[in-house]
Amino acid sequence: MRLPIRFVGALCLLAAGCAITPAAEAQDVKVPYVAPRPANTLVMLPDGSTVKVELATTDAEQAYGLMGRTSLPEGRGMLFVHGDMAKHPYWMYHCKIGLDIVWMDSDHRIVEMSPDTPPCLGKSSTCPNYGGHEVAQYVLELPVGSIKKHRLAVGEKVEFSLQ
Repeated sequence: MRLPIRFVGALCLLAAGCAITPAAEAQDVKVPYVAPRPANTLVMLPDGSTVKVELATTDAEQAYGLMGRTSLPEGRGMLFVHGDMAKHPYWMYHCKIGLDIVWMDSDHRIVEMSPDTPPCLGKSSTCPNYGGHEVAQYVLELPVGSIKKHRLAVGEKVEFSLQ
């Protein structure tokens, strides 16, 4: 699961009534389960390949992400739709598979990438952050190797419609 860092405090408060402090770091974050959604949105990568993605638009969907999945088939992914252009760091807490992660701005241009992002099965305090160095509105998670396979690069445009 890629839990956007801004959700850690909210989840901690909802789940355990704690605050993000050094003492709280010893406690593990509890993330409410969110069932997989249909992959009904089509994303076209710059090389013309298409990916069917699940949308993560609510705080709960974004917090849970692809957590617990044991595989992500080729041609599938998840698109996180943030309500604002901001720096959105992600982590791989309780994710069982590695992912390629692509951050895009409001025009769907790639602004940052994290290829071969490893899962983090340990405590939440042991999971590093990835990305979030550039301002973005959308984050696309793909199977490991997708960035290389599709020759994705910063500045390229990814096509999708959210209707």
